[in-house]
Amino acid sequence: MGKLYDYAQRIEEHIQRNNLDVFTTRGAIGMKAGFIVSLITPNDPDDPVKIEKLRNAVQSVLGIRLD
Repeated sequence: MGKLYDYAQRIEEHIQRNNLDVFTTRGAIGMKAGFIVSLITPNDPDDPVKIEKLRNAVQSVLGIRLD
């Protein structure tokens, strides 16, 4: 498992912990990132561009930083 997958899991945990609407939240992050977060698997490579896009999308939508 890589960083990209770890971030996807952290997003899911944040959604559940804060009782956010799963589809709305994932959709907003996906629209900003340019890819569907729920399709990230443990076998996906850690693409630095995707990781940065995901970080920026999460910061914009959820107001949290993924580090």
